[in-house]
Amino acid sequence: MARNDPLKKVTSQSVSRPRIALFTHDTFGLGHIKRSSHIIQALSERLPNASLLLISGSPVLHMLRTLPPNADYVKIPTVVKTGAPESQPSHLPLAVSEITWLREQIILQTVQGFGPDVFVADNFPLGSGNELLSTLKELKRSNARTILGVRDIVDAPEVVRVDWQRHGIYDVLDRYYDRILVYGNREMFDVADAYAIPDRISRKIAYCGYLTSPAQMERNPEEIHQELGTHDRMIVVTGGGGGDAFPLFSTFLEALPRLSGFSALLVLGPMMGASDRAKLHSLAAGNPNVILRDSVPDLPRYMIAAEAVVSMCGYNVAAEIVVNRLRAVIVPRTWRYGEHTNRANTLAEGEQIIRAQSFAKMGLALLLEPENLNPEHLAEKILEAIRSPKPAISAGLNVDGLESAVKLIQEMVCT
Repeated sequence: MARNDPLKKVTSQSVSRPRIALFTHDTFGLGHIKRSSHIIQALSERLPNASLLLISGSPVLHMLRTLPPNADYVKIPTVVKTGAPESQPSHLPLAVSEITWLREQIILQTVQGFGPDVFVADNFPLGSGNELLSTLKELKRSNARTILGVRDIVDAPEVVRVDWQRHGIYDVLDRYYDRILVYGNREMFDVADAYAIPDRISRKIAYCGYLTSPAQMERNPEEIHQELGTHDRMIVVTGGGGGDAFPLFSTFLEALPRLSGFSALLVLGPMMGASDRAKLHSLAAGNPNVILRDSVPDLPRYMIAAEAVVSMCGYNVAAEIVVNRLRAVIVPRTWRYGEHTNRANTLAEGEQIIRAQSFAKMGLALLLEPENLNPEHLAEKILEAIRSPKPAISAGLNVDGLESAVKLIQEMVCT
């Protein structure tokens, strides 16, 4: 079928040389784009004859590792979710409505031209502003299969229920998605129950387990310490993309004098603002035991080499903590994206605190409530974590989410 046809039909040739498109909404952090990148890497290994296309507006797409030879991406205009009433474009000085229309048209025409056998959307059923709806309708008219992949916790149940009802998300899940993959464990958080998903829709749900980085050749911790010039008593501090992590980093630097004999690696993240970055460098100036990096390759390897990890509780880092059984102190973000300078006057978000409380209850990490974040309490929690035995992965907790998700996506190619 010609490429300018709306969407190709599935044929025996398309099954042997499938086309898979992934869409990830761009937000303030790195979680969605990293998760999609992991899926693409794993799909490429399992389906070397497949054509894989990522569609995203992430402002850090250029920071992706080299994509597999059978994969590429299409960049749409960026919208960054913030604490403001509406998400705002971060680059183009256009109205939100104009940006949304532009994103919608690029996504639709890309999908029409690419003609995927399977389309995978990450976490946001309609994107940031309903820009996926016309594409979902077009996919519905074809034999393409549609998958929604969601992290373990979207937000507090009462928030999600109201939001999904207001924006017609239940109807979208019913009409336009063939499968819903939850990148988490039902034992930790029952998505269908929490978000009041009707039975006819919940039958589409498959719990994949925690989705983390693809298995990689292990790197000896001594090599990490040699590279950094640190010793084996190292603490790694990370805040994901870093755009809203300044309170955690600054408090840790104030707590460090209470942690005698420890060195620290602070991975600030590519989305931290220049002002916050400069303040942290000033706070760390003259301390030979502190290393500040904007990013490091294969962050989990550095986390594994540490005595303890200090982090907020975003999905990616939290999942790595569980999978690698790391001693960790988690300080969940409850303020809205980008509102760390005005935490007292912003609406609370429930995602990280719910995840952190679940982890603490199961003994997977130590929780420091965000309202108790101060140097003394943080130092006490870190020392407690270091003195504790490594956490065990609870029986029945699936940590092989990447393999499970890729297998389910592959199965959808053939059905």
